[in-house]
Amino acid sequence: MRETPISTCEKGFLLEALWEGKRIDGRSTLETRDLDIVYGLDWGSVQVTLGKTRVLAQASCQVVEPTFTRPNEGILIINVELTSLAAPRFEGMRNSDDGVELGRLLERTLKESRCVDLESLCIVAEEKVWEVRLDIHVLNHEGNMFDAASIAGLCSLCHFRRPDVTLKGDVVTIHPLSDRDPVPLGIQHHPVTTTYGLFEYPGGETLFVIDPSRIEEEAILGKMVLGVNGYREMCTLHLAGQVVVDKTLILRLANITAEKSKKMVDTIKESLRKDEASRQSKGPRGFAAKIRSDSLLHASVPRSNFDFTRVVPLARSVVNSVKVPDTSKTASAKSEDGVVHVASEDMEQDKDNDSGDSDGSDMDSEPDVQVTGVMTKKQILESKVTEKIDLVDSDSEEEETVILDKV
Repeated sequence: MRETPISTCEKGFLLEALWEGKRIDGRSTLETRDLDIVYGLDWGSVQVTLGKTRVLAQASCQVVEPTFTRPNEGILIINVELTSLAAPRFEGMRNSDDGVELGRLLERTLKESRCVDLESLCIVAEEKVWEVRLDIHVLNHEGNMFDAASIAGLCSLCHFRRPDVTLKGDVVTIHPLSDRDPVPLGIQHHPVTTTYGLFEYPGGETLFVIDPSRIEEEAILGKMVLGVNGYREMCTLHLAGQVVVDKTLILRLANITAEKSKKMVDTIKESLRKDEASRQSKGPRGFAAKIRSDSLLHASVPRSNFDFTRVVPLARSVVNSVKVPDTSKTASAKSEDGVVHVASEDMEQDKDNDSGDSDGSDMDSEPDVQVTGVMTKKQILESKVTEKIDLVDSDSEEEETVILDKV
């Protein structure tokens, strides 16, 4: 299945934004995406997420015969799997160009740079050595597979533990993990790659962005991958595309990569330290624990402690300061219709004062409303009766007159 290529409008909009120093996802030209490293329950199992690009790495080992050219060294094999799970364009392409390029880049970064001490993997010279196999599966491709795969491979090798081996005469004994603690691999340095996407201005000037996304990779004219370890040593230099790169640009990108790689190595070491602490404390770990911790149903906040020692005295002082109204000083009055009105003495006094003021004012001015008469409730109802209707029941033997009052 082929993916839909980037349109001309999208490419033009992307290039104009880059010329103005802006990127579609809001990052700057030297800003990378968020990195997340999660270790599994097994040794050497790690999942790396760089933005939306996700890579799974798993290391394993077995005892084999050494090669003829290096009889006293172990073997490191790197296998890269690109399937349709990563992107639709990888369907049915086991040995695609991207897979071959990624595999060769990882071999130069992790194997040819001698970051793993292969001599420590030798059991019996010219007879038995350890073969370490590193399988890398790209789960989701959203740009910059090189950096995500190199970080995942390095973390897997640092996290992996092989079984312990004892040699008595010609007898080789491989102890299971339940009998003896596993032995880590000898990691001499930590090489990390950094990918740059290269664009070319209409005037011939070259523009670069770090950690390109998938849509930026479809519009770039060239790509440069630099592998540098924590000691600022260059391990890998990979250049692809049709962009002319001068010496000044390479030195500038090398200095930027050295600073980025040092911070990345510190991040990897910190993640390994946290995983070791969680294993010793027997806390939640693994991919399932990571999913549960990221779920909204398991959202947690730091527990807070509250001091209630001062609350009780403060509440008592507030209760004592409140004045309770005296209900004994109230007056009641009953009207003609049977309604009882209750009022306090203060209200009665205010009413008397108001009546006194009104009497004084009536003497000065005439009232606007004059009372001509007073009617009771019964008189009001009788005044509303307008007609009386007589009903005669003709079926009955005796005449009965029913008077209905129509109100």
